[in-house]
Amino acid sequence: MDTTAARSLLAEPGPDGHVDEFAVQVYEHALGRGAVTPEALVRELDAPRRRVDEAVGVLRALRLVKDAAGSRGELVAVDTEAAQFELLVPLEQAIHDNRRRLAGVKGQLQSFMEAFNSNRRDRPRGESVVVTDDPEEIRLRLMDAARQCTGEILLMQPCVAQEPTELRHAHPVIMEALRRGVRAQALYPHTARGDAATRARVAALTEAGGQVRTSREIHGRFLAFDRKVAFVPADSEAGVAIVYEPSVATFLGSIHDLVWQSAFPLEPGTVGYAETLDDLRSTILELLASGIKDEVVARRIGMSDRSFRRHVAAIMQDLAADSRFQAGVRAAHAGLVGSAPERQEGRLHSPLTMGKSS
Repeated sequence: MDTTAARSLLAEPGPDGHVDEFAVQVYEHALGRGAVTPEALVRELDAPRRRVDEAVGVLRALRLVKDAAGSRGELVAVDTEAAQFELLVPLEQAIHDNRRRLAGVKGQLQSFMEAFNSNRRDRPRGESVVVTDDPEEIRLRLMDAARQCTGEILLMQPCVAQEPTELRHAHPVIMEALRRGVRAQALYPHTARGDAATRARVAALTEAGGQVRTSREIHGRFLAFDRKVAFVPADSEAGVAIVYEPSVATFLGSIHDLVWQSAFPLEPGTVGYAETLDDLRSTILELLASGIKDEVVARRIGMSDRSFRRHVAAIMQDLAADSRFQAGVRAAHAGLVGSAPERQEGRLHSPLTMGKSS
């Protein structure tokens, strides 16, 4: 008989997670002797009595040694299979019994849970808006909204790099809802196509069945569940306002629908800005022509100030303009600003299409 099974049984008791090698040595010695006393183990193994007693205690707990029949303090080693049967069968039976009791309790609670959820859906909420900057409360309210969501989740936000820490739990709950069959549509600005974190997020969402598009402008940031509950930024610098007013969530959903119709699909394998580059630069030109400050334009299109200045410089170079005013005049003549049909027609012969970069 070898000691492989004994080593596996002895792996658990050690406080550091390792096999008690001395206990294995005592077990091997007892196997070879038939019957042995602790005093003999002390002499023959040249070990302190305390250590021998500890090893014997471990072996007794694992049912690997027992008192010899009619002995006067003698111990005999027990076959590992017999020890496993004596030690593990009761534990396995206890696990089986506990699982059966757990299933029974769940079954009993199910009818009460259904009654509670039905009552909660039918009962008007006592709070229409909750404003909080507590990450744990935000997480719990996100989980609750996602758990009750059965139809769709609508998301509109800048790139993931600009995602507020208060909503860092939104992605996991969306993924869980997708696994349950809930639809999800996410809108990002075109500039998100150049953000590595956003592209990784898009890959995960689309793989799970979600849809992602990018638009020339993103009108704020929000997350809506079934057009009944919405999460929007609070007035303060940090925090979230959770709106339990269906009329507000429905209004946000209509904004999402409007932007979604003209947005460009974003597939995980798309490289750079692709066909959205002209749309992005046309947006920059229109906003600049309206007299809006650079930092405001950059924020509306979800771009950093540095990236925005780089795009403006590229536009001026493509238009061979020495100033922004001159760039605006030439863009107007090329049909790059104005109504949508004019932009579309002008884009066919636009100088911007000749100097694309991703």
